Amino acid sequence: MSENKIDVDLQNSEKKFDLSLPTIFKDSLKLVKKTILPNLVFIFLLSLIVAGLSLLFFTEAKWAIIEKTDAYNEILKILNNNPDYVLSDEMNKLYWSYQTLYWITTISEWSIFLIIPITLLIMSTGKIYSLYYEDEDAPSDWIKSVIKPFNSGKRVMTSLFLIIFGSILITIGFIIFIVPGILIMYFGIFSIHSLIIDEKLGMETIRGGLFYVKGLFAKLSLILLIAIFIPMLIQDYYISPLMEALKLNDDNLTRWLNPTTRNYGMLYIYNFMKLFFKNILYFFAPVIYTVTFVQIRDGKLGNIGISNSKEDSKKVVIIEMEKNQSHFNCPNCNKKLPSSARKCFKCKQLFDIRFK
Repeated sequence: MSENKIDVDLQNSEKKFDLSLPTIFKDSLKLVKKTILPNLVFIFLLSLIVAGLSLLFFTEAKWAIIEKTDAYNEILKILNNNPDYVLSDEMNKLYWSYQTLYWITTISEWSIFLIIPITLLIMSTGKIYSLYYEDEDAPSDWIKSVIKPFNSGKRVMTSLFLIIFGSILITIGFIIFIVPGILIMYFGIFSIHSLIIDEKLGMETIRGGLFYVKGLFAKLSLILLIAIFIPMLIQDYYISPLMEALKLNDDNLTRWLNPTTRNYGMLYIYNFMKLFFKNILYFFAPVIYTVTFVQIRDGKLGNIGISNSKEDSKKVVIIEMEKNQSHFNCPNCNKKLPSSARKCFKCKQLFDIRFK
């Protein structure tokens, strides 16, 4: 990754790339031992932060829902027994206010759970990329990897867009009918890598990410299954028993939420433990996503200068370079570019880089 934004960032290497799933999983497992501890630390710290946000924004809303639940259920019972029953203004107001509050709170809570894995990807992708792929411009340590997505105003805005709107859209997609949520995750799977590795900004991160997923639905769906959906299924089996064993159950939650017996300390602990337990299994996701991205990117863009079209071939300039040469100048606009560039980000000239 260079200081300048480039469209394609492929480093010359002796490494042979393989798009097969066995290779992707094998390479991912090799990196897990180098990344598992930092990723677990990130999950822990993010859970601490998000637990505080949850306490701040949802405490009153949750209690309001609990207070209105019995009255709302009575209205539902009346309507079920007599669909033609005309609700009073007060009952009608309660009916709609309860549903509005319930769905806003539910979508917000589900979204805030997803903030952690998305932020984890944004913070750790740079370092994982440097461990897997030789690139002198990639973050050399975890601190630089965390800072990179937020080192400029445009990067901050793009990162926040991916974190906030990404989590909300995925949540709404799952609530609507599950499948839309899966599709949003699939089509957005490499937007973060488009930002961190390809160094795109704004909506270009979305368009850049979409390019890499085209034609790979079956393969990437399996990767999503292993990295995201299997951990989601496992959560259903261990979270409830763990929370119950720690006395962090619904009965105690109701007592801690009640204004007369409210306990903010225990509410924070409840939020933190639930978030941490839900996200602890996602430590593998950043590794497998980054390895997959590198493999697919090289497979799709490694031969960008080769074309069967005479018209396209005329647009490609062959650049011969020494193997140890780190930069070259664009023959059109004289822009200095890294040896990894396959397209000039200033004049859009395509290159076929050939090393002597």
